[in-house]
Amino acid sequence: MPWKIQQTVEEENTFRIPPRFQLPPDMGEPIPPRVFTSTYFDTQHHRLGRLGLTLRKRVEGFHAVWQLKIPSGAVRLELEIDSGSRSIPWEFQDVLTAFFRKQEAVQLGKLRTKRKGVRIQKDSQIIAEVVQDSVALIQDKKVIHTFQELEVELQEGTAAQLKPIRKILLHAGAEEKPLQPKIFQALQLPYPLSLEVSDSSAPPTEHIRERLHSQYFQMLQHDPGTRLGRDSEALHQMRVATRRMRAILRAVRSFLAPEWTEHVRQELGWVGSLLGEVRDWDVLLESFRQNFHDLSSQEQRSFQSILNKFEDQRSIARAKLLEGLRSDRYLHLLNHFEDSLTHLPFQPSPLTITELARKAFHKVQDFVNTSNRLFPKSELHRTRILLKRARYAIELAEPLLGKRAKRFLQQAKHTQDLLGQHQDAVVAEQRLLALKQHSRGTGIAYVTGLMVERLRNQQSQAYQKIPEQWKKLEKQGKKL
Repeated sequence: MPWKIQQTVEEENTFRIPPRFQLPPDMGEPIPPRVFTSTYFDTQHHRLGRLGLTLRKRVEGFHAVWQLKIPSGAVRLELEIDSGSRSIPWEFQDVLTAFFRKQEAVQLGKLRTKRKGVRIQKDSQIIAEVVQDSVALIQDKKVIHTFQELEVELQEGTAAQLKPIRKILLHAGAEEKPLQPKIFQALQLPYPLSLEVSDSSAPPTEHIRERLHSQYFQMLQHDPGTRLGRDSEALHQMRVATRRMRAILRAVRSFLAPEWTEHVRQELGWVGSLLGEVRDWDVLLESFRQNFHDLSSQEQRSFQSILNKFEDQRSIARAKLLEGLRSDRYLHLLNHFEDSLTHLPFQPSPLTITELARKAFHKVQDFVNTSNRLFPKSELHRTRILLKRARYAIELAEPLLGKRAKRFLQQAKHTQDLLGQHQDAVVAEQRLLALKQHSRGTGIAYVTGLMVERLRNQQSQAYQKIPEQWKKLEKQGKKL
């Protein structure tokens, strides 16, 4: 019998509670008490837990499920598979390929939870559930640690409706605390691992190490969501992290052994190209759906035909991406980079990090000045690439440059957005015209022409704003 994957978005608040804590009376309708055991798994190096993921097998009575929780912005994505299998279901193994890397999972521990609580309803809508858990850590059939916890989990309500519930619980003696899986509380493990940017007194090598470490973790954290393919934002964030790592390595290449740097940049470029192809299709399809919803019913049929062809192309690109993410080449890159983070091949550099940052911006400035600031359309894409490199280099130097860097980065983002809007419309036009050459029918030809006209208007609107925005950026760049 095939496993069924259920996907829910979980939003909850957690509270510490004193001994003998009781939920306020008449807070809601009591829910049936439950008792279940949860066995948690991770890699040998706690890769899941360090990035906020939890993997467990939960048994309640005669029913067993495997559950995987993945951070997704301010909430957690929960995947569930009905299965009593002793081994991790292959679906989860595939999603977690970048974490386990063909190694066996390690059992972290087993918890027994006794749960009671209430369900809060309003006008037949279940707003939230408030549950009180008594948790015991079990080893060799013995209880070695216990604690209590209160959880408020949003059901059909809104985040705003949680506020009065929170006030009632705080008044009753509960104390709000950061979200932390029970197994990490029981074992007193750090969750998740946070990387703080070094202060200005730290040596340059530490700034570089921490920035690379942070972006590597960002790439890894969004890998599962990218594989699932249900949220385009996960792929976008994974691509951004990959590109940032590559740009940082380029900016600080004078600090690192060239052989190692070029090899890692080449491999990151390969991953980035796979991610980028899918992301480009995502941006194009989303833009088309937003900007062409007002077509007539006859035009919509031709428009849908165009969308279908582009969605087929996206499917091909996504299949190629998944093949790459499942490959030994990708896993070797992860292992190689992770191992290198503890002993990066640093070498003496004639430049400081701040000098590198300024140099990166001057390179953009020089490129713009060579065209007498006319911003030829043929050079906008190159300007965008150089600006991205400068932005990432200045992000690295932000702890040293302070508010000057922050103000520059704000203007850099605005400029990048304009250049990006122009480039996205250019790429969309190119792909439409390429499709038109291989399509038949006056309907598609007409709708393609209509879409190209609108895309050129979008290009023109973005283009007109670029010179003025560049002045604002250059003003901040001179203060670096």
